[in-house]
Amino acid sequence: MTDLGPARVAELDRSDMLGAIAGLPRQLTAGYAVARSGLSGVFGEAGAAAPAPPSRPTGVVVCGMGGSAIGADLVLACLPGLPVPAAVVRGYGLPAWVGPDALVVAVSYSGDTEETLTCVAEALERGCTPVCVASGGALAALAGERGLPLLTVPAGGQPRASLGYLSMPLLATLAAAGLCADFSADVGETVALLRAGNEALGPQAPDATNAAMQLARRLHEKQAVVYGAGLTVPAARRWKGQVNENAKAPAFWNELPELDHNELMGWTSLPHVAAATLAVFLEDAQGEARLLRRAELTAAELEARGVAVERVETRGASRLARLFSLVQLGDYASFYLALLYGVDPTPVEAIEDFKAKLAGATGA
Repeated sequence: MTDLGPARVAELDRSDMLGAIAGLPRQLTAGYAVARSGLSGVFGEAGAAAPAPPSRPTGVVVCGMGGSAIGADLVLACLPGLPVPAAVVRGYGLPAWVGPDALVVAVSYSGDTEETLTCVAEALERGCTPVCVASGGALAALAGERGLPLLTVPAGGQPRASLGYLSMPLLATLAAAGLCADFSADVGETVALLRAGNEALGPQAPDATNAAMQLARRLHEKQAVVYGAGLTVPAARRWKGQVNENAKAPAFWNELPELDHNELMGWTSLPHVAAATLAVFLEDAQGEARLLRRAELTAAELEARGVAVERVETRGASRLARLFSLVQLGDYASFYLALLYGVDPTPVEAIEDFKAKLAGATGA
């Protein structure tokens, strides 16, 4: 059995992805505190500089791609009572309803994401004042030129490894705009929970008691499908992306109850595909009873079709803590899966090569 302890980590984790995963609690603390400070005076308080985003906006749209967008999914899942429409845009265009009274938040870790920059340009044309989140690049430069609010995050990492820095600015922005209460207590609970998780899931924890190592071994040489419901939907999306980028392996995600109306039929043939799959159900311990019942019944249906099943529950009290407990487990599991496949978790050469080809094809 392949060792997943510190020696294996030292051999393969050349860019310290483990450090980024273990650093999530610190990122959440710093990301929220720095964003709150950076937003002081931005939303119409005394001394606010023009232009300024609207206080009590009529809607919220977050523009981002990949690791820069998933933080928005997580944050919005923690705010089911948000009093205005909210959307995450992964693409080149804004919804038709976005106008000067809407809050636009542009998140690009590099600051050079083509789709996000296009959305920002469109937002400016519509009279919006986007709040920008970036480590630098063209987005930071544009914010400086146009006097837009800019929340700067530490540079030098991978977007997916900077989740705390990229998600907390949105949470702080929504609070500053008067759309939700201060989340300091929930951030504190989440940080404490994740610190304990580092002890239980890190490479120093024995395989026999390490839930992330055990899950990685179940995922090894399997096709991963990750299912969420309610609160856990964005966590399922995060898990899928982490398996793709960290372990360099195919993975897919979907959500209940929708998948019971279509994807369930997909497991009724091709038994060799079913036998090569592990379905992971992410379940909220405090979730809606109907969704929990659906997860139980759907898992049983898949098992009857020859699909191996793993069911994982949230931990914690607040929605933020429960959601990030799943994020942490998925991050560690995908990291150990990379070690099982003998790959460095950090590099994403295929993505970088494709971006270079796309830039060459479009002249960007």
